[in-house]
Amino acid sequence: MKKLIILFVLIVAPLLSAKADPAKKVNLSYQDGKLKIDILHRVKDVKTHYIDQIIINVDGKDVKTISLKTQSSQESENLELPVPEIKSGSKVVVKTRCNEFGLKSGKLTVE
Repeated sequence: MKKLIILFVLIVAPLLSAKADPAKKVNLSYQDGKLKIDILHRVKDVKTHYIDQIIINVDGKDVKTISLKTQSSQESENLELPVPEIKSGSKVVVKTRCNEFGLKSGKLTVE
């Protein structure tokens, strides 16, 4: 039985990782009190394959979670929003999740 479980894991794990489709890059910038998030995630159909969750973390604390049902375009998801918790010197991490599978983060230290 143990060998069967190991064999199953060895077969299924590569299939799941092949399905993984995280964003290619998460670009962040902060100006005039707004955080700009550009998530490069190429898809064919924005209604069935998209970034479904964005978590904004400032100085080690999750301050905002955004849930999405579609993607802005076939190339990327783009947001610009106020995040009052961000101050000079803040370390910002934005974590993204693809609805099919895969995670990608971007980091920014605000000057």
